[in-house]
Amino acid sequence: MLPRVTEETRELIAREFDTRGPDVCTAEVVAHLTRHNPEILDMATRCAADVGDSQKVMLGFAIFFRLLVPGLPTSGDLSPLPAVSEETRARLVREIDTQGTEAFTMEAIAEFERSNPELLQMAHNFATRLRQYLLAMQGFALIYKALVLQSADQRTRLH
Repeated sequence: MLPRVTEETRELIAREFDTRGPDVCTAEVVAHLTRHNPEILDMATRCAADVGDSQKVMLGFAIFFRLLVPGLPTSGDLSPLPAVSEETRARLVREIDTQGTEAFTMEAIAEFERSNPELLQMAHNFATRLRQYLLAMQGFALIYKALVLQSADQRTRLH
């Protein structure tokens, strides 16, 4: 449902962040999300605040997002990822309330591992450098699950 990240894409985005600088790349992603996916930006911002060292954590979310959108559009209104709706976010909250945070996170990470192992590896490698590994992984899992659910919902509506 979502683009599958390859090792080549991971290397390409790493070079881009190294060459252009993490602050510039993060600012572009934040600007893009502000326009096209504010629910995802809000989730990432809240997670970054919970984890601490918000600037560093937002860098991780920017890399994560760029891996899913290697050709990030810099102009226009088209975004290759679904815009997560308030309804999808509310559905996620209900799922977390029903399953519990731990079960929800484990299920989301298992899906992550099956469908996008390179992206999961990036999230894991990034989170291991943080003092709040579990909170960071929960944030990555939540955002991934939100995008998966929204994508599935949009495909259902098209058929």
